Amino acid sequence: MRKDLSDRLRAIVRQSPYRPAARDLTYEPDVQATSPHDLEGIAAAFGGTAITDGAASLVVIDRVYESTQSHGRWRIETCTPSASAPLDIFDAKAAKAPEWWSRPVYFDTETTGLSGGAGTIAFLAGCGWFEGGGFRVRQWLLTSQAGERLLLKELGACLDESSLLVSYNGRTFDVPLMDMRCAYHRQPSPFDDMPHFDMLPSARKLWKSRENVSDPGGESSCSLSTLERDVLGFHRIGDVPGFEIPARYFQFLRTGDHHLLDGVLDHHRHDIVSLAVLMSYALQLAKDGPDMCRDDNEVVALGRIYERAGLDDRAREAFDRASRSSDRYVRANAFSRLGLMHRRDARHDDAARAWQGVLEAAGGRRSLFPLERAATEALAIHHEHRANDLDAAKKYAETMKAQSGGRAAADASHRIARLERKLSEEKKKGGPKTAPLLE
Repeated sequence: MRKDLSDRLRAIVRQSPYRPAARDLTYEPDVQATSPHDLEGIAAAFGGTAITDGAASLVVIDRVYESTQSHGRWRIETCTPSASAPLDIFDAKAAKAPEWWSRPVYFDTETTGLSGGAGTIAFLAGCGWFEGGGFRVRQWLLTSQAGERLLLKELGACLDESSLLVSYNGRTFDVPLMDMRCAYHRQPSPFDDMPHFDMLPSARKLWKSRENVSDPGGESSCSLSTLERDVLGFHRIGDVPGFEIPARYFQFLRTGDHHLLDGVLDHHRHDIVSLAVLMSYALQLAKDGPDMCRDDNEVVALGRIYERAGLDDRAREAFDRASRSSDRYVRANAFSRLGLMHRRDARHDDAARAWQGVLEAAGGRRSLFPLERAATEALAIHHEHRANDLDAAKKYAETMKAQSGGRAAADASHRIARLERKLSEEKKKGGPKTAPLLE
């Protein structure tokens, strides 16, 4: 819905017959009025170059990470994407991009605020890509707002050569922001119709909350800086907190003190490199399977990703492995997923064994958590409608009633009443009927 609205707004701007002759709708302040500082000196201090186009100017900074360098536990040369990388497991649409692995560009911005609106601009934009076994990061820094049109032009030229845009929350924040700035300057957006893989949803599927029966609502941070530390083993030293970055930039504009942005540039570069390495690790996980996982929680998460992608055999393999974990919460999650898959495949006896595994892993409590409640209800249904063991079905229904509340307890009461009627009818008929023995 957001993308559709963005497309419509851009179309209105481009197709409008109204074109004022006296002035343009875009205001470009004089660079000398807003940036009286030594542009060449600032560029030299950052190890970059200054580029100008009329009154517009900005600083371009390139850094190359050699193939033998490491980012946490990962060497740069091991992160180069390949045609065999299973991107379709995470994003089937992005994986349809022609030869997406040939030159994916990893994109990120730093902005003057997170609230959005016409006053928010990206004062620092960066792209990273693999070349010659290493990884190059290019950053475009605005020393005044007058350079924004030039930044968008330079960014567009870089993206024209890319096979896939990769971001972290870019679909929600960075790309809509840049689309809006392009529309403001009455120029086409370089992101139009560009294949895009946003790593954040996949990261949440792999490394979000450790779903378990004791803390079903718990959630760990999926910020890029947290994942690079916990997953990649990369620790930032002296990093600039994200909330400080806009204030540092405004202070730089007022004073020209380039030291204020040293940490900001490093923070931004680390984000881009971490994004590339994190995506590489996720793709290797999906390709190699549970053997590559760091822990059993990751095995369960990988199994769920396989399941969503329709790879049922690989999903069952992951869940079966996690069901033997020493962590009972992991076991409960794994058995729960196995139960759902077996039920979907009409393997009802296997499903019942998996539901029982959930209860055994949970260990029993005074109140049921969601996984236990679902397993108890599933066992009550199985014994009533498939195993024809009404006594066992009633036992599970009574457990639900005693250890649940609200709607679940009410449903259990209705189930118990129905089971008691069935048991009474069977007693009148001389006992339960038994299924004939299979020859």
